[in-house]
Parts: sequence; structure tokens; C-alpha cells
Amino acid sequence: MASILVVDDDPTIHLIAAELLRASDHAMVEAADGVEGIRLFKALPVDLVVLDMLMPNRDGLETLLEMKALKPQVPILAISSGGRVSPASYLKAAMTLGADASLEKPLRLDTFRVTVDRLLAGNQKVARRVS
Repeated sequence: MASILVVDDDPTIHLIAAELLRASDHAMVEAADGVEGIRLFKALPVDLVVLDMLMPNRDGLETLLEMKALKPQVPILAISSGGRVSPASYLKAAMTLGADASLEKPLRLDTFRVTVDRLLAGNQKVARRVS
């Protein structure tokens, strides 16, 4: 059983992640922004982070950099809907800064499940999927 930290201000993403994790027997910890995400990341053992790029209080790119500095071995799945710019722009930046995979929102449960499973299995840099 893996422990997955989901950092996103969108409650729908938390529901999608919860559905996946319920079926996969993983534990999920939720954070609504980068500040809370960093606090939990420091305090808890985490096997994977699902990290939104656009959040209040602290954006995903800044959060990603700090998480990789703290625990570089923990894989990070960057997700984004793009906001005012293309999601591809944020996700490309995230991959450049150390994300191990990226997915565009809206997330599809099957693609999300495969990406999470691959990252947990240790296959990093596997899902550079930006549609």
C-alpha cells in the first residue's frame, strides 16, 4: 500500500484520486494548496505526489522545486488545466524542473491509474503526456 499526497485546490481532483486509490488499496492525504502540501510532505512518509500547477497561496512550480530539494526520490505527477495559458506550458515547465510525469486536466481515470501505477513501480519520466 502506497501513501499518495494529492495537492490541488480542485475538490473534483480529490474525488478522482480517492476513487482510484480506493480501488488500488492506497492511502491518500489531501492538501488544498502548496503551503499545506509542503507541510504534509515534510511531516509524513509519502510515496508519490500528485501536484496541480495552478493553486492559491503557492503555485505548483514553486512547490515542485521545494519538494524535489527535500526528497528527490519521491516521484511527482504534475497536473494542470492551464488557466489563462495552455496546460502544455505549465506541464513542460514542470517536467523541466523535475516532475516525473505530467497529465492534462480533465484527468481520465484510466490514464491517471496507469500513470500512478508506473510511478509507484519506479518507472520515472514515463508519462510525458501533454494532450
